[in-house]
Amino acid sequence: MRSQHLTHAVLASLLWCAAVFVFVGMNFMKYEAASRSLRDSRIETALTELQRALQTEMDKGVPLTGIKKTEGFLFHYAAENEDVLSVMVFDRKSGKILFSTVAAQAGMNVPFVWREKCAQPGTLFVETQEQKETVGLPVLNSFLENEGCLVAEYKTEAVKSVREKMISSAFYFALRLAFIGVAGCFLLYFFNFVSALVFKEKKVRSKVTFVFCLFVLCAALYINFSAMCQAFETNLEPQIRLKTQTIAGQVKNMIELAVKSGVPFKSVNAMEAYLDQVRQKNKEIMFILVTDKTGRVLYESGTAAQAFDTDMRTGKISLRDGYYNAAESVNDADNAVGWVQIGVNERFVREKIF
Repeated sequence: MRSQHLTHAVLASLLWCAAVFVFVGMNFMKYEAASRSLRDSRIETALTELQRALQTEMDKGVPLTGIKKTEGFLFHYAAENEDVLSVMVFDRKSGKILFSTVAAQAGMNVPFVWREKCAQPGTLFVETQEQKETVGLPVLNSFLENEGCLVAEYKTEAVKSVREKMISSAFYFALRLAFIGVAGCFLLYFFNFVSALVFKEKKVRSKVTFVFCLFVLCAALYINFSAMCQAFETNLEPQIRLKTQTIAGQVKNMIELAVKSGVPFKSVNAMEAYLDQVRQKNKEIMFILVTDKTGRVLYESGTAAQAFDTDMRTGKISLRDGYYNAAESVNDADNAVGWVQIGVNERFVREKIF
């Protein structure tokens, strides 16, 4: 009978290990997909903002080749995005590079495949190589004619580094969880053997053994599942910060454009509808607030209540652990008039899983 119980313990251990590696692998894929999605959507958002700036100049009747601000736009974009290798604008017909952040590229011709991929208005193209990733967007004139293409080349080292860290974390916690399960199976076998000497009645012995082992196993699993998710979320933090700051800058630019055109900061039409649209497009965003200089909320999308704690004695407001809040100042022609604040629940992937 004892050998039969030992066989059951071994089989249960093997099944547990298989289930653990499958479960951890599934979670790893979800977090890796979230990391990739954060980076891709950040790049698309930032490039679209840069594309819009070029097209605004072209709407004034200036041809793509004659926009004097282009190089300033490109260098500013490269300075704000640390993973950028180069940013360029090329002519659609000839494929000649008109402007670039790398001086040696100016005047060169881009690969023909780039011209083909950038021929469709409104279509973003992505080309991935071993050490870099190229993303491009067509630039349209006021008649919606494709005059050229905006292209940015990005380093992929950070992406590979995050993936390697996630793989390391997944392997580590898979081994830990596997060990816990195996230990639990043999603990169950051992405790059942010991309890047979203490409790003569089989039913009582079985219940005591089951309850004890279940409690120990659940406590250990909860602690380790939580630690695993926390490790994955730590790896996601840089991408969350970069993307959230990019979105905050986009909202800020839109508001400043309206304010500098003479629209009162407190009366920007359809602002909350615009914020809702931004939040719906970026599912990880929990709230977007636009406040005046005193912190009074003027426009709001989502709710920020659960992200902050208030000290009842002092009235001081602080951000809770597990939440990230990006802030960008909104300026008129003279000085700052308010703030854009965007909050993200860093556990958004975990909440989808559980």
